[in-house]
Amino acid sequence: MSHFEFAIPLQKDELLESHAGQYHVEDVVQPRLMLSKLQDGARAYNSVGVDYILEHFDTYFSIIVHGVKLEWNVINKGFDHIIRAAKNLCSHLELILQEQELDVDVRVKNLNITKMIMYLFTQIMKTKDTKLAADNSTKLTLGKKGKKATEEEELCGWTESDKQAAMLTLYLVTQQPLSRLWDPPLAEDNFVSMIADPCYKALEEQMIKNKAIRDTVFQVLGVLIKKYNHGTSCLIKLVQILQMVEHAVSPICAGVVQLTKEFGLGTFGPQMVREIAEALASTEEETTGTEQSAARNCGAFLLELTKELPKEMANAIATLQPYLESDESYTLRISVLGMMCEVLSVELRGEGLSDAQRIQRDDFLDDLYEHIHDLSAYVRHKVLQFWCRLQRENCVPVNRQRTVLERAIGRLKDKAALVRKAAIQLLKIFLECNPFSAQLKLDILEEQLQTEQKILGDLQKKLNPGPDPELVKKWTEIEDDVTKAIKKNIDVLTQDEPDLSQASLDNLYEAIRKHLREKNYFKAYLIVKHTERQYPDAKLLRCDMEKSDQINYFVALLGNIFVIPDVRTSATLTQQCDNELALHKRLEEKESIVAFLQESVHFSRMVSEAVPMINSLLMSKQAGDVNEAIDFFTTAHHFNIESAKMGVANMLMLVWSPDQDKREAVERAYREMYLECDNKAERARAFIIAKNLTSLMLHIDCGSALALEHLVDKWVEKGDINPAVIQVLWEMFLKKIDGTTDTDSYAAISLLVMIAKAKPSVTLANLEVIQAHGLTGDYNTRKLSAQLLLPLVKKSQRYPADHSIFTSLFDSLMEAFSKLNDFASFASNVIDAVYAICDTPEIICSKILAEMYRRIEEMMVKNCDNEEEAAYPTELLTRFVFTLGHVALQQLIYLDISVYSELRRRNQVREERKAEEKRKKKAGTFATPARRGRVDDLRRQTLMNVSNASASSRAQRSASVASNKGASTNTTMTEEEAGLEGAAADDADAEYVRGVCERDVTAGDAALARYRPLLAALLGAAAPPALHAAAALALTRFMLVSSSVCEDGLQLMITLLKRSKNVSLRTNLTIAFADLTLRFPNLTQPWTHHIYHILSDEELEVRQCAVKMLSFLVLHEMVRVKGQIADMALCCADADAKVASMTRLFFKQLSQKGNALYNVMPDIISRLSDPDLNVPEEQYRIIMKYITSLIQKDRQMEALVEKLCQRFKLSTEERQWRDLAYCLSLFTYNERSLRKLIENLDCYKDKLYCQGVMESFNTIMNNASKMAKNDIKALVTELGDKIEEGFAVRAEEGNCEGTTEGSGDTDKKATGPRATPRRRAAPRRNRRRSSSSADENEPPSNVETPVSTRKSNRKAANKQKIVNDSEDSDDDDFQDKEEVFKKPVRKATRRRKL
Repeated sequence: MSHFEFAIPLQKDELLESHAGQYHVEDVVQPRLMLSKLQDGARAYNSVGVDYILEHFDTYFSIIVHGVKLEWNVINKGFDHIIRAAKNLCSHLELILQEQELDVDVRVKNLNITKMIMYLFTQIMKTKDTKLAADNSTKLTLGKKGKKATEEEELCGWTESDKQAAMLTLYLVTQQPLSRLWDPPLAEDNFVSMIADPCYKALEEQMIKNKAIRDTVFQVLGVLIKKYNHGTSCLIKLVQILQMVEHAVSPICAGVVQLTKEFGLGTFGPQMVREIAEALASTEEETTGTEQSAARNCGAFLLELTKELPKEMANAIATLQPYLESDESYTLRISVLGMMCEVLSVELRGEGLSDAQRIQRDDFLDDLYEHIHDLSAYVRHKVLQFWCRLQRENCVPVNRQRTVLERAIGRLKDKAALVRKAAIQLLKIFLECNPFSAQLKLDILEEQLQTEQKILGDLQKKLNPGPDPELVKKWTEIEDDVTKAIKKNIDVLTQDEPDLSQASLDNLYEAIRKHLREKNYFKAYLIVKHTERQYPDAKLLRCDMEKSDQINYFVALLGNIFVIPDVRTSATLTQQCDNELALHKRLEEKESIVAFLQESVHFSRMVSEAVPMINSLLMSKQAGDVNEAIDFFTTAHHFNIESAKMGVANMLMLVWSPDQDKREAVERAYREMYLECDNKAERARAFIIAKNLTSLMLHIDCGSALALEHLVDKWVEKGDINPAVIQVLWEMFLKKIDGTTDTDSYAAISLLVMIAKAKPSVTLANLEVIQAHGLTGDYNTRKLSAQLLLPLVKKSQRYPADHSIFTSLFDSLMEAFSKLNDFASFASNVIDAVYAICDTPEIICSKILAEMYRRIEEMMVKNCDNEEEAAYPTELLTRFVFTLGHVALQQLIYLDISVYSELRRRNQVREERKAEEKRKKKAGTFATPARRGRVDDLRRQTLMNVSNASASSRAQRSASVASNKGASTNTTMTEEEAGLEGAAADDADAEYVRGVCERDVTAGDAALARYRPLLAALLGAAAPPALHAAAALALTRFMLVSSSVCEDGLQLMITLLKRSKNVSLRTNLTIAFADLTLRFPNLTQPWTHHIYHILSDEELEVRQCAVKMLSFLVLHEMVRVKGQIADMALCCADADAKVASMTRLFFKQLSQKGNALYNVMPDIISRLSDPDLNVPEEQYRIIMKYITSLIQKDRQMEALVEKLCQRFKLSTEERQWRDLAYCLSLFTYNERSLRKLIENLDCYKDKLYCQGVMESFNTIMNNASKMAKNDIKALVTELGDKIEEGFAVRAEEGNCEGTTEGSGDTDKKATGPRATPRRRAAPRRNRRRSSSSADENEPPSNVETPVSTRKSNRKAANKQKIVNDSEDSDDDDFQDKEEVFKKPVRKATRRRKL
């Protein structure tokens, strides 16, 4: 019998203390004796069963005392004994607790046994956990880690399976009715907490992810909650673990679901929510560092729990709604809103909701709607995703869709890319799940709405007819009499009121009308008063009225009754009721239809308004914006949104994107929109695809057409556009398909042009169709048919001049020349086709020009008998001049590319024959002839690849090739014969082609040269603007062919450019000047400064063209970058946004080309601050702020700081001082640049009294002092002190007039050095030697300067800075190791070799 009570200790040391009536440990076994004592305990267990623990408790308690000091085998052996005892305890207690009444001694004894065994069980588990953690920590410290961790755990005997077995034993023990061992039968809290501790410990470990362990843990907790009143403690403990342990979120959520479903704890989830809310509130008060992680864990748990138990959590969300107003944790707000979304999508959907559920649904929807404008972008993003889900699952009421859509459209302008992406997704889902129609074309919907509104109006008139005009007229006649009668008798009390209590309302109205017609007005008034009693509320309308108002009230009532016609006189009462019911039913139907159509129109209009914003996102830098915009336009296309067609067309431009994902997205979208269809019949499918593609052609511009051509090429290659589709397009072109319009025909042939470029056989197989129908149709058909012939060039076959296709082209062109309204595009296509596929194109073009000239002469003779006074036909002459220019251009291209390529091909064939003969001769000489042949082939192929495809580019490289030839004279004979002979032959061919262009095309006695006087005469005469422009364009094309013609025509060209008022002419000449610069840079170089002048032209189109042209030439190093670049800088602040944008882009690209921008920065600053230029100060600052921001290198900034300081010396105007100081304030200063500023203080200290200058230097010091480096702050302080010093000295000098005058003379001498012109000579010579230009013809030796000379020149230059010296920046400030000035020199050297 037990004569003691075992009290569960809070600390193990409490068992070592003796207390009356309580068990205490008398002897702690030493570690060396543990195994023998455990063996004694095992024998005792075998003898007496679980009672053995009463005698051997101390042995097992010693394991807890020694803890991690013991070996694993000792701990494991002791724990095995305890597990065996715990399992035996279950069967032992089961027998004892079956009895109805327990003896006190038996109860106390078994209670002590249970407590002891379970205490040892839980504490040894904790000891094993502690030892395992200590061992792992030791391994990490020693660096022992690898794949053997699991094996070592198995050796320790404390793996996941061991823990699972221990938890299962714990569950078996708790299954027994242990409460009966206590009196009263209520288990003490310490015992329950002791049993639960291993469960909570397991939740903190990674093993809780194991489903079997998790289920066992929550089975134990479920039993403790159900039987032992552990619910509150469990809630608190679970929330604590949830806040601290991230990986426990999902297991605890699954456990709560298990408790709810298996143990019937339906309120456990909502109680968890309340506990979490209280815990988060206390966490916010403490403001600990773990606040965000705790909120994140709790939010994830709540969201996951709501997904599993939406019904139980629906009412618990109200507890968390206050957190939606808090700005502390956005993750918690996301979780609460996500819980609402889950409940809305599962529980609060459909029509069968109770009033309370409906109110709750609206409350949740309101919260979701408000948080579309949440402060956090993450919350806005998530909320929009929640709305996507709700709309996809049809959980959004129709009456809310409009407001949600409006707010989603507003989020398209959100600054966060995530939010914009989600907003586009929501719009797309609104389209896909819209409840209105599969086709949302706005025009059709508006037309349907107008029709239904008209029908509805007619029905309303039938049911509620308006007043009869005849009766209104009669009432106007009697109204005054009625008013007098009522006014006279309104106060008379009479009993003559008729007995109308049984009369119907209709009879009363008829009686009123009858009395009014009989002029018995007072009687009618009495009946109205009686009728008023039928409507109890009616009397309340006039109870507070004045007497006069009451009279008017009765008069108005009588008037309304009198003028409304009676519609029931022609039918029986039953028929009237039936008619009215039918009308009312139809009216309700029409009202529903009208309301539906109104919502449809509004929805379609809102989507159409969103399209421009989504269209702008197609060009976004964020890939998410672009991809979602593409998906949206794909969906909008299927719903036939008219405004989305422009976005669909703009998507095409993304096929040129460098991002492969964007290109693939566009290709997928267009394939889905235009090539996929459900119809499986080949003919029907081909017709649908052809119809889709022709409709697309109607909405794209020229740029998009090029992108579509790229896609068509891929579709043809993959077989998506098969012969069936091509056949349908030919039929549409020929209008063989019913309903095909001219526009459809043009679109079809345009598509055929694109297809033919990928598959030239399409043209070759239909030449007769093109001749018979294409070249004899209207102007657009002829133009596109001529374009359709161009792909034949890919067949590498040229046709003779007498081929029928050229006859057809000639006849069609002559007809267009004389009869059609348009000409230029068709003529250019015809000439292009002739030069592309004819073997002697010059013969046909000569024939064309001769025939045109003949027709002009005939027209002049026909118009006037006297030929000398004949007026030339302006339109025909304009067309003839245009043809002249285009023929000259195509002849140049033909000679430069086609003829030269053919000559090279023939050279290659000859060389191959020679090489073959040499190989045969040397077959017996070399041991490895095959290898020698491969080497020769490789060398020859390399030379062919290096050789340019055009004669002009080959001629430009001939000098370098010649020099290489001279350098290779020591090579073997085989190399010379195989390599340099081919290069020399190519050079000879290039020189031959160049000579033909120079002599035999537009110069000398050539056929085209005969028309040059005509062009000059037209340009010098007072011709119409169109003829003038055509003549100028033709002249520039003549100039492109021959350098002599170019040299002769440049002056005339520049004169026209400067003096003409024809905008189109000047634009064409500007573009032509760029072309001439690319072909003859040395000839155009002296005239380049004239182009800079038109940057300030009044005409916007001319300015835009000049900016584009100069940007191209400068960036391609065809124009020298010098002081005139300041004129380009002025365009950065141009009134036109496009011009300013293009100029800024130019300077940005220029800044990426080595030191090009740095070298011209001093020129730009000096030129723009020149008083003669008079640039507004605000405009100057805008320009310099942008350009200066492009200088990023510290060394360049340092050099510019010194240069600008030096320029203070020679500036004489306050405006110049302010400009220079402002430029200095734009730089970011480091230690070296600040030192430069301090060292050059003498240059600007006398300018600091100017307020603008001092403000800029204050800005410099304020910005620099914000840097964290102490060295920089010290330098800023030093600069400030020296400036203050200067002000103090100036103030002292101001006190003495004599000193002031003397210093004034000195200042004059200092600020105006007369020796400057004499010193300027040497820097200018150096400048000419060091500056780089693509146009100079100086030898390379003049450019290179010895290093020592450069050093000395730089030292001298520091003392001799000149305001207008634009190129001295090339020699000044950088060390010899820097390649700041070498790079442009090398480029210049290469260009001079051209």
